[in-house]
Amino acid sequence: MKLYHAKAPDNFQKQLQTFKALLKGSMMAKTSSFMLIAVSLVLAYKSRDNMLNVLLLLTGMASVVFYIIKHLSLQEIKQKSYTQRSLMSSISKFKAYMANRKKYEIYFLGFWIISLIPYATSFLDSKLHAILFAILYIAVVTVLGNLAYKKIDKIIAHLESELQSIQ
Repeated sequence: MKLYHAKAPDNFQKQLQTFKALLKGSMMAKTSSFMLIAVSLVLAYKSRDNMLNVLLLLTGMASVVFYIIKHLSLQEIKQKSYTQRSLMSSISKFKAYMANRKKYEIYFLGFWIISLIPYATSFLDSKLHAILFAILYIAVVTVLGNLAYKKIDKIIAHLESELQSIQ
């Protein structure tokens, strides 16, 4: 009996550490979205002579800002300290957060990429090359994103099963 109780805090700390790593990953998604905003602003400044490019870049940037506000907020999930019960609750909220993010992320990022096409045509030989590059980029991001979401879903399921086995 003592052995079980001695191991439980270590398991809890390990689970808490894994959950905090997932939260850090989500914060990195938010940071990378801010980088997309910065890219849009820099490109809009560089193409300030072409008002259509500027408007499209700012529209793409606005979609990323909306995505950050609407789908990347972790305020309801983050806590200063955790108990076993609050960790379980936070994991459930994080699971819902990830499902919501997974549903909308590619649409917003795809729209942002499409908003870059007019600017990209000034560097590539033709509009066709810019469109093909955008489609290729969206496809790669979609595949890699789905792989990452599957991995995160497995980690969340593992955390949930471990926490339920401790109770």
